[in-house]
Amino acid sequence: MVRFMTERLTPQDWIDFALTMLAHEGFEALKADVLARKLGVSRGSFYWHFTDLGTFHTRVIEHWRQRTTEAIIVDLERYDSREERLEALVRRGFGHDGVLEVRMRAWADSNAEAARVLTDIDRRRREYIEQMLVDAGIAPSRAATRAQILYWTYLGAALSRSKLGGERLDRMVAELKRIGLGELPRRPAAIGDSQQRRLSRRQRG
Repeated sequence: MVRFMTERLTPQDWIDFALTMLAHEGFEALKADVLARKLGVSRGSFYWHFTDLGTFHTRVIEHWRQRTTEAIIVDLERYDSREERLEALVRRGFGHDGVLEVRMRAWADSNAEAARVLTDIDRRRREYIEQMLVDAGIAPSRAATRAQILYWTYLGAALSRSKLGGERLDRMVAELKRIGLGELPRRPAAIGDSQQRRLSRRQRG
């Protein structure tokens, strides 16, 4: 039976299940015996794939980095304009449950590897947003400030467990795009009636 289960469960199965448990129960659940019991297998199944718990935790953290940062950046690059990318990023960040973000940050308080990766992730996300704004024509110093504001806003929403939808999400997207990209250029003011009449006479003449 144990051999059957070790062959059926892949390393990725364990990693995916660990992230599910992290979201539901916190980092305290990321132990070999706890996970094995939840999965209905022996601890031998776990150690068939991972030499020790530290190695496993590193794999879990790195997979979270890939899923919540690098994969998102790759997906955003399919949009043609920087405005579309920023909108897609904001909708993803504020329209989804941030519980795993919160759990990972709590884990980082007692896990040096998680803390190191989180520092790298924070920097990577900010730098991507900043470059997006620079590419859209925002001055570098201003882009850095705006990127930090946008990222802090996202973290605040995640830590408050906020999840927006419908019109509230639309308003948030519009406002954060305005903060990031600035006001759209205004159309020229309408000319006055007297000026319009003068132009009409000239055209007739």
